[in-house]
Amino acid sequence: MRKRIIFLFVAFFLLIAGQTVWSQEEKKAKKAKTQGVEAVISSVGQRTITFKYERKGKMREAVVGIDDQTYIEKIAREKISLRELREGDKVYITYEPETYTPAKAVQVVGKEEKKKGKKGGGD
Repeated sequence: MRKRIIFLFVAFFLLIAGQTVWSQEEKKAKKAKTQGVEAVISSVGQRTITFKYERKGKMREAVVGIDDQTYIEKIAREKISLRELREGDKVYITYEPETYTPAKAVQVVGKEEKKKGKKGGGD
């Protein structure tokens, strides 16, 4: 009888401890906020995209993973693959910054606009 009471006490303790850990993980998951950013692809890897974006007046560069769950589309809502993305594509990327999870979605919205430089010409 005494062994059963000890066993039940230990089982109850482990259940409560497991609930606490699970609750903390759930809170962390809720804190991870999905963010969208307009960017330009600077390179495409086998499972990643490197992109440039402007933040607080400065150009930044970041890398995001791509997996089978990442939704990739062109403007006309045409689903495409990672291989069809090109350097210079202007995209809207939905991802969770500061995590190692793959992007949620990548939407191609156009091509990078090349800035026109001043052409030489004297007066």
